[in-house]
Amino acid sequence: MQALFWTLGLSWGAFLAFYLGGGRVDTPAYLAFSLLYMWVPGLVALYFARKEGLHLPLALKPNPYWLFAWLFPVALTLLSIPLSLPFGTWQGLDALRSTIPPEAAPGIPEAFWRLLPLALILSALVAGATVNLLAALGEELMWRGYLWEKLRERGFWPASLEIGFWWGLWHAPLILAGHNYPREPLLGVPMMILFTLALTPVLLWVREKGGSVLAAALLHGTLNAIAGLSLLLVERTHDLLTGVVGLPGLFLLSLFNLWLRRRV
Repeated sequence: MQALFWTLGLSWGAFLAFYLGGGRVDTPAYLAFSLLYMWVPGLVALYFARKEGLHLPLALKPNPYWLFAWLFPVALTLLSIPLSLPFGTWQGLDALRSTIPPEAAPGIPEAFWRLLPLALILSALVAGATVNLLAALGEELMWRGYLWEKLRERGFWPASLEIGFWWGLWHAPLILAGHNYPREPLLGVPMMILFTLALTPVLLWVREKGGSVLAAALLHGTLNAIAGLSLLLVERTHDLLTGVVGLPGLFLLSLFNLWLRRRV
């Protein structure tokens, strides 16, 4: 499929140029580059969809499934926290305090610290419905937009497997450079593929039930905004065993897919 090969080629080529130019995942420039990287699939999808006369639904007509898409990442992240505790120590408010500049911390009232987790969740919800949605839309236009339309006739679950695999593989250069699994870059690549395989069915389901690629982008963007909370409250002793992008998140998504399998 031409669009898929163009997506991988342009994305991986862009990352190679970024890396050879001295770019790293722990630098400020990576934030801007990651936005560009996320939109390479979207631009390719828009080009090929127009060329082939393929309709990519982008209607802004929220229904109850949009609310599910918005809140599902919050539930997934919060549930992954206790499941991470067998592999890491609870850090709680001490970890949250570390996110505030030391010189400002003494003047902050104790009530603020107790409300900070709620504030972080609310800020993630706002980001997920605004700036993160626009960033995630770049990916969703390809994976749950163009590619789903091309593979739809194969059926929901076979298409989910294929889309999830290619989506995970597309992340490979970022993972190898330290994104998501900084201490396990090699094992992080297959782990990311497993994660995207598990996450794709819920994104496809939301995209179908929500009637728009934007619904999938809402879920994706909100998850990107809140996932870090699961890595902040529990000590990250092992990249693959803690957090929503580790074993706990994979387990929870597998349970959801078992439920979804009975309905799709």
